[in-house]
Amino acid sequence: MSRFNRLVTMILGAVIGAAALFLPGSLHAGNSSSHAPILIQSDSDFLSCGCVTGGSGTPDSPYIIGPWSINNASADAVRIDGTHLSGSFVLYNLTIAGSQTGPYNGIVLKHINPAGTQKIIAKVIGSQTSIINRNIGILVDSSSYVTLDGGGANPNGAGIISPAGAINQNISGAIDIENSSNVTVTGWQMSANGQDQQPDWITLDPALDHWGVGGVRLFGVTHSLIDHNAANNCTSISYSLFNSSGNTVSNNTADYPFVANFIVSDGSSNNILTGNVAGTGDFFGILVADPLPNTPTLSLYGSSHDNLINNNISHSNGPTGNEIKSGTSPAFLGGIAILNGTYNNKILNNQDWSSTGGDLVWAQVVPDSTSAIGVVTYPPILHCNVTASEGGGGIAKLNGNVWSGNSAKLIDPCIPAQ
Repeated sequence: MSRFNRLVTMILGAVIGAAALFLPGSLHAGNSSSHAPILIQSDSDFLSCGCVTGGSGTPDSPYIIGPWSINNASADAVRIDGTHLSGSFVLYNLTIAGSQTGPYNGIVLKHINPAGTQKIIAKVIGSQTSIINRNIGILVDSSSYVTLDGGGANPNGAGIISPAGAINQNISGAIDIENSSNVTVTGWQMSANGQDQQPDWITLDPALDHWGVGGVRLFGVTHSLIDHNAANNCTSISYSLFNSSGNTVSNNTADYPFVANFIVSDGSSNNILTGNVAGTGDFFGILVADPLPNTPTLSLYGSSHDNLINNNISHSNGPTGNEIKSGTSPAFLGGIAILNGTYNNKILNNQDWSSTGGDLVWAQVVPDSTSAIGVVTYPPILHCNVTASEGGGGIAKLNGNVWSGNSAKLIDPCIPAQ
């Protein structure tokens, strides 16, 4: 997608999003009472915040916070620290808007069920939820058993139906989950979140400076579910898993990221990506990757392995003309790509077509200090050059990676016929 078309998409998204705030019958800003930023650090704060609209704080009757409209706050709009909480809560149909300046987020949930067992109910729900123009829409940190439900999950296929909770045009991204477990993210429309970053292709350093949050980002996350969401024009990545294991990413849709629609990297293992529909990633549809050997990130996080990539649809991935001309397109690009020494991954029964560089790719990064991105760039493609292995029987056995039953037109010659 050209930079011009991407800009048009963002402008249209902004106009449509702004118009939605004033649609008759909606529960957005026009019909929600205004409220100051909400800070909950103790059970007594639920009683003194003037923000609770129902419930008694028990798991069967959690405190209801919302609908409220919180605008242009010089702080996180809602921040809840669960370290000392015993009260359950639901954030319901909140409308949060900012000015895209400063480090302030929409909703921050920290230390919720910090011991890793479910003591309280913690949810962000509602198809009338709207978070726009903050730094990160929703941040969940060091928490467990949190549900983020935008209410728009499509029961008949991938992605969402209308209405759905909307998280749009936030500076770094829509939803960031860090150092957490048993988190569910479902039913959200996420558009035009994040900014084009400069990926670190050699060490795959997961820092936000390199990738941003984009649509949904998992960092240090286990046993969580990302299901039936839609990410459109969220950069640099629609859905990312860094140092995250045992998660399921299913039935999501994704389009138009600057880098990739899905990435699994930095010690991310035993994850399942299934039933997703994605296209028009500038470089990749789905990327499973390890850092190059002897890099600090590989030493810190270990290898990625035993991920299952099955029954996904990906298509039309590839760089714009400007990206090729500027030398920012890596030579190892493709539709569904396995990169460097990652091992024992299964790529089964997927579809990919019309992706620049190839539909099924097995490749290794080649550093180039003269390149604008630090690695050899496209064109030409650079595939079937893997010399790194962290397991799976080594290079001779394709590092134990298995490609089977996939529908694709351009398949690297080192990958078995499908």
